Amino acid sequence: GLDYWEHLEWEAVDDWADLLRHLGPCEPYLFTKTATTLYTEVSYRRGDVFVFGSESAGLPRSLIDAHAEHALRIPIREPVRSLNLSNAAAIVMYEAVRQMGGDR
Repeated sequence: GLDYWEHLEWEAVDDWADLLRHLGPCEPYLFTKTATTLYTEVSYRRGDVFVFGSESAGLPRSLIDAHAEHALRIPIREPVRSLNLSNAAAIVMYEAVRQMGGDR
């Protein structure tokens, strides 16, 4: 139902290993409520990759453990289970854009 598909560059890959091969040398940032580093404690650069899990299950523990040094969290109050996925992505993207100088 998106009305802006023609403005996006996207591609589907079969699995995580295939995605990493396609992206080339990078260390993706994984977003999880179990991380100790806040998303605002990182200096983002153009080309960084952000990975979010589903609202209900999050990312697989094996994936987080494999990239633990790049696991980040968005602070939420204790009784809250998770953030809406689109809100979480927007929070992180706006912080990255802010750090890189906005729309300059």
